[in-house]
Amino acid sequence: MGGGAADHRSTLKVMEKLGYGLGHVYNDLCAGVWFSYTLLFMQGALGMPAAEAGALVMLGQVGDAVATPIVGFLTDKYGTKRQWHAAGTFLVFLTFPMIFSLCPWCDVAPHWWEIVYFTVVILLFQFGWPIVQITHLAMIPELSRSQKDRSDLTAVRYSVSIVSNVVVYIVTWAVLRTSSDNQIGANDAYRFRDISLILTLVGVSMSVLFNFSLSFSGYEHRRHAALQHNVIKSGSGSGSVGRRERDPEKQALLQAEQTEQAGLASQTVTVANGTVKPADDEVVLRKPKKNFFKSPLLYQNALLYVFSRLFMTTSLVYMPLWLDERTFQPDPVQNNASVEHLATIPLMSFLSSFVSSVILKYANRYAGNSLVYFVGSTISLGVCSWVALSSSTASFSTIELLVIASLFGAGSSITMISSLCITADMIGKHADQGGFIYSAVTFADKLITGVVVVIIESMKCKNRADCPDYYRSVLAYACGTAAGLGCLTLATLVCTRSTSTRRSRRSASVQQR
Repeated sequence: MGGGAADHRSTLKVMEKLGYGLGHVYNDLCAGVWFSYTLLFMQGALGMPAAEAGALVMLGQVGDAVATPIVGFLTDKYGTKRQWHAAGTFLVFLTFPMIFSLCPWCDVAPHWWEIVYFTVVILLFQFGWPIVQITHLAMIPELSRSQKDRSDLTAVRYSVSIVSNVVVYIVTWAVLRTSSDNQIGANDAYRFRDISLILTLVGVSMSVLFNFSLSFSGYEHRRHAALQHNVIKSGSGSGSVGRRERDPEKQALLQAEQTEQAGLASQTVTVANGTVKPADDEVVLRKPKKNFFKSPLLYQNALLYVFSRLFMTTSLVYMPLWLDERTFQPDPVQNNASVEHLATIPLMSFLSSFVSSVILKYANRYAGNSLVYFVGSTISLGVCSWVALSSSTASFSTIELLVIASLFGAGSSITMISSLCITADMIGKHADQGGFIYSAVTFADKLITGVVVVIIESMKCKNRADCPDYYRSVLAYACGTAAGLGCLTLATLVCTRSTSTRRSRRSASVQQR
């Protein structure tokens, strides 16, 4: 009973939670532009064919997917999450503005030079981005002491992500509204460059504040305490099974204090033959790491995250393209099509996501994460059905567009937060494996997203007039499929957890007898 009550108490201050959320702002700003405007920039401003632009986006997603498990392994094996986070931020800082700038010498060089330039820059960017993402996620088990901490940090992380994307669309609206044309063209290339530079300034500033926040919140102490879950002191009993070794984490953290203490001799024990060995609290037995590869929950959590992320990413990528598509229809004025909608409609989507994430913070007290995910999936399926059932000649009013965007935002927010909460609960006290688990969960998401984008772009008609409502269909059916598959995965996850719980209870009752 006491453990259950403790799980619902927070051990982190509000400012510590907010400070943690700042660590992913730059990544969120970059992701907001990458998913919403990369295809629009390449096709509209640079004049790339749809197949080439889609291939470059897929290349970025594949590079991100390949880098993710490597990053997860390296961050668990070497250094601290904080050090890796700083390195990833620096790499993103170098490459992100280059993606949305005109490549050097492209005017005089062959066409292949442009492809090579963007390939190199995108791959470097997509290696730095997952470093920040994985290390920031892996800090949740290190900083948290209870389920309430994990839920709050996840909700704050997503709420700050929503605010970051709102900033993206506000900046985009402020820059694009100066355009006199209702369509994106070559004259708008410099506007995308300005957007990336403004967001870089904001993102780097937030990363600096995040590092200051970690220093003031006692991150190293909490990290050390989380790592002690897998440590059994040698004096705790001879029957313990584990791997006997020095505890380098503990020694590194306590080294400064030990050197200042006068009684250093008390930390060693002299045995009969005159040799000196470390005291019992220096030599430890580590519990064997849990093999999550043997747990079906890992794969089900990965699929749950994949489908929630795929729904969000697909709506992010193709909502601006759908809005831009409407400007090419025979009567854009009658269809209420405007270049300002490229910023204001996605902005409403993220405002709705932010409101939903705030509501979820309190809804988690009364409903489990699985039920919350189901509600989010129902909203997602509903808005996809609305778009799908509308006729190809239907003209949406501004109010209708805002409501559609709000429902897309709410569905994305609810499913994303609940899927991350379910993953954090699975990790529990295995904080030392957090980097590996989050990299495994996010690996398939990045790979599948890239494949989906290139398939959609390769199926697009070369002549826009041959399929004037192509992106409307993508928004309806691709997003709807992702939401439906998420519901199916949730059902299998609930069944697996119920079976595991029954087995645990049965095993416990047998042991008591």
